[in-house]
Amino acid sequence: MKPDTPTPMFKNSQMRTSAQKWLIRILRALGIRSLKTLFWVSFAVLALGVPWCIGALFHAFDIPVFVSWCGVVLLLASLIASMFFRRALLGTLLIEVLLTAVFCLISPEERFRHTIWQMPWWYTLEVNRLDDGSYELLNVRDFVYRSETDYDVQYHTLTVDPEQISSIDAVFSHWDNMEEIAHSMLGLNFADGTTVVISLETRLPEGASQNGIDGLYRRYGLAMLAGTPDDFYGLRVDHRGETLYVYRLAMDREDLLGTVHSIFEQAAELQRKPQFYNTLSRNCTTGLLPMLPTADRDLDGDIRVMLNGMAAKMLFEKDRIVHRENESFGSLRARSLVPGLCCGKDAPSARYGGESEARWLREHGI
Repeated sequence: MKPDTPTPMFKNSQMRTSAQKWLIRILRALGIRSLKTLFWVSFAVLALGVPWCIGALFHAFDIPVFVSWCGVVLLLASLIASMFFRRALLGTLLIEVLLTAVFCLISPEERFRHTIWQMPWWYTLEVNRLDDGSYELLNVRDFVYRSETDYDVQYHTLTVDPEQISSIDAVFSHWDNMEEIAHSMLGLNFADGTTVVISLETRLPEGASQNGIDGLYRRYGLAMLAGTPDDFYGLRVDHRGETLYVYRLAMDREDLLGTVHSIFEQAAELQRKPQFYNTLSRNCTTGLLPMLPTADRDLDGDIRVMLNGMAAKMLFEKDRIVHRENESFGSLRARSLVPGLCCGKDAPSARYGGESEARWLREHGI
């Protein structure tokens, strides 16, 4: 009795076309030498795509839940059937390709055409480049808070000259005592004492609550907001109880100018063409830090860009944060903590004015 041998992918070598020969070479280079192996590799790849497709059925498309469940049953039935009837795997492939194609066709313009946005995302940063090279910033937020949900709405229009940029701060705000996760911001400090805080945030439709799963399936818009330190820092420190750190970035003049132009050009691009927020690839950190001129060589492949609570230590290790000679990150972090300095409900007026307590302590050697 002859032992079982793998079924060759093409029985008659004389009938092989040039394309088939190249395909065989590629598959053999991957360790795939028979149709059986090819099937199980394909099965494994499609099985890995099933969770994403199930998520898309429930989170990406505006369809009834019953239809979503029917799609799940059809997808799983096709995958299970392929274990007994190999041709059924083509059905699984077709379903996954169809779901992916429809998902890719979802555009921000179409999805958010009739959307009413939640406050404080009604107005996002708008940028106009003036003839003298300066930028006019519209909708710079400067809310006065009595609590997180009780505030006076006020927006300003500022004109800033990129040539007057003096420094840039990287700001990380942690909530719920989570060290690995934080909200990232950039503070642009100008020579006249003005500080404009830039924040990339999830733009939520009215009635929606943010969660990481929906953020993977194009349910939220991406908003670039600009505001004062009193608003952006004070809201998080005084009224949300977050732990906020301000780090001065080590940048030369050319990098400072490049970052300012990059931020405002990105804001203008968002005005022209809305974008989706993505929990992993387009969030407050993965969307903001790449605007730094050194991002290509400093951030490429570093997982801490996604675990943004660790991004400050990453920048420190890459010598991108100003610090004392031989200072440890722990020491710098302790000095960079921002206490509650903004106007709380019963607190006296104590505005940042572009100078945080952490920055003052650092500059005065305390």
